[in-house]
Amino acid sequence: MMVKKLIPLALFWTYLFSSSAWSMDFQIYSAAGVKLPMVQFAAVFNGLNPGDRVVNSFDTAGAAEKHFFEDANSSCLITTESRINEALRTGRLKASAPIALADTVAGIASSSKVRQPIETSEQLRKVLLNARSIAFSDPARGATVGRYFQSLIQQLGIEKEVMAKAILASDGVETMKLVKSKKVELGITQVSEIIQAWPESLLGPFPGDIELATRYSLWCKDPHQAQMAQLISLMQSTWGSRVFTDNGLRPVRKP
Repeated sequence: MMVKKLIPLALFWTYLFSSSAWSMDFQIYSAAGVKLPMVQFAAVFNGLNPGDRVVNSFDTAGAAEKHFFEDANSSCLITTESRINEALRTGRLKASAPIALADTVAGIASSSKVRQPIETSEQLRKVLLNARSIAFSDPARGATVGRYFQSLIQQLGIEKEVMAKAILASDGVETMKLVKSKKVELGITQVSEIIQAWPESLLGPFPGDIELATRYSLWCKDPHQAQMAQLISLMQSTWGSRVFTDNGLRPVRKP
């Protein structure tokens, strides 16, 4: 009888001290511009840490930030450096400093085989006016490129014409799905998202005088926690830099 009582107890302690009982999920909310690199980082991390795992969630820069603050169990946020700095300034984020990861620029993707030059503001203006349809991320959802593009077409004096044929996507990933399926002629999003979805569709970045450069930074609640420190080291390693580069981003050198 005593043996029968001890068996369930032994099983309980075996479970309690097993890796699965003590496993941890690290929920990371990221801007869609770093989707493919983060998928790769998560796959390597999860393979090195049986029982622990990185759980990725992607959206626009603004929506990712919103979801991060709404989730009490969130671990890290990857969004634009300016958004993180503003959250630190207002006290929404505290303690740990942000870690600069990579830079990208906004650009144009085309579902057409015809390559059109966009080296000047006037050339870009003509391309936008001649396009049959244009997709870009909804500015109301906090999309970095979407908000900039809306102000840009105002600056170029073609807002009415562009918006009449525009489709607002939920984020850059959805923008590229519209381009790839040829539901729109042009897609406006981060160059990194274009390269990650359909490299051949890239017309090029915006002209230099109206370029939109974005730096993505990482902020974690506990960057010194062992597993999280390992993940950050992966991102900042030589291999991590290559992952960013291969996906259309320019890695920021570790200070």
